[in-house]
Amino acid sequence: ALRPQGRVLASAAAIDGHLGGERDAHFLRCLQEMLIALLVLSMPSKEVHDTQTGLHALAYIPPTHSGPLALLLYLHGAGESGTRLADILSQGATGTPPVELERGTALPVLARHFVVVAPQTDHGWQAEEVNSFMDFLLHRAPPGFPVLDASRCYVTGHSMGGAGALAAATTKRFAAVVPVAPAGAPSAATLHGVPVWAFHGRNDIVVPASISERLVNGLRRKGADDEHARLTIYDEAPAPRGWPDYVGHGTPILAYQTPELWRWLLEQRTSVNS
Repeated sequence: ALRPQGRVLASAAAIDGHLGGERDAHFLRCLQEMLIALLVLSMPSKEVHDTQTGLHALAYIPPTHSGPLALLLYLHGAGESGTRLADILSQGATGTPPVELERGTALPVLARHFVVVAPQTDHGWQAEEVNSFMDFLLHRAPPGFPVLDASRCYVTGHSMGGAGALAAATTKRFAAVVPVAPAGAPSAATLHGVPVWAFHGRNDIVVPASISERLVNGLRRKGADDEHARLTIYDEAPAPRGWPDYVGHGTPILAYQTPELWRWLLEQRTSVNS
């Protein structure tokens, strides 16, 4: 039996049988785009739980998929810490992948081409714990969870989560890392060979942009080219929603709406299966 989205797309295919010509083909493509958009809007995140690490997470799975899928692991900031998973979707997290997917406002390339998993911590991010959680996603995930492409696993995060993402990337398990206003960064040497695209607000009064600047400059001094050590600095980044005093720290609102980011990520692969 077809799942609801399968029935919708099958209906679109049936319409195709009654259409002909280039204009009709264009109409069909537009119709399918609209139907897929509706499916994305109707598919909120689901909860997964890793008993070994104790981490609970929200997982978003594209409405239509086949074959091993790319993974985006999102690590939240300090404001979403705790044990209530819904806090990952709080107003202050507006712009982050789980929030935008939950609301149906994520860019189509993210919604269609990535499994997005957002775990929650109440004690900060540790690289070893994130690594074990990756074992869960790749090898111990619950029934019905899609098969992931181990060569296309990416990690990102905001603020505390940005620092956590960078720490996790030192394990060399991820094909690329996207720190957004990271609260800290490891030495460039520990990230040798890992593609990095950092985003930061120059006006960030919570976490200085110099953290991202020093990291990317260090990577370039270690031999990384501009394509694999990228930096986007916003002169006037917004404050997070609901946190007006945190001027410049709402970088996720801008960063994750960058279409080129998602295309760049999908071009990065690891050479070793994890």
